[in-house]
Amino acid sequence: MALGIVTTIALASQSAPVLAIQYGSGTYGACSYSSCSISISSASVVTLNVTPSASGSCTIQQDIVSVSTDNSSGYSLTLANASTNTALLNGAATIGSTAASQAGPATLTVNHWGYRVDGVGGFGPGPTTAQSNASIGTSLFAGVPASNASADTLANTSSAANPAATTNVWYGVCANTGIASGTYTTQITYTAVTN
Repeated sequence: MALGIVTTIALASQSAPVLAIQYGSGTYGACSYSSCSISISSASVVTLNVTPSASGSCTIQQDIVSVSTDNSSGYSLTLANASTNTALLNGAATIGSTAASQAGPATLTVNHWGYRVDGVGGFGPGPTTAQSNASIGTSLFAGVPASNASADTLANTSSAANPAATTNVWYGVCANTGIASGTYTTQITYTAVTN
């Protein structure tokens, strides 16, 4: 069975209003007039192959999200599911998202999936490592928020990120033999916004 997480990228640039100051060229802080560039990239597809076992097998793989900006106030990076349905889908078959949150993550249980970022929220420091078809571990995971819910913040910096800063996002899935074989997928959206 394979789990495919397709990531999409969203960019937004926010700049603080400037009151009673008129200028038309040059730089303002570390940014050029009227814009503060920001760019974001990731692996685009994260594949977690898992062979279900009677008691449950788990696979954990990493996505690396890179954000670059000249904005001297930094940036914020968030993630959310691209859909209101947060399950992994394989036709009518599904693997549910863990009900745990970033503030209160939990170990994965069979037939559930989730994400973690070391050192963020309640995930703990890690280090998380990749694993394939392992027994259920003790690493804490959270469900990816639905598209109609508040996105989870993965990074919030207070200085420029040039060269790019990276955030390691780990995805995990656990499955037992009660799950139909096949490819289960979902789509995640990362959003980077200048502060």
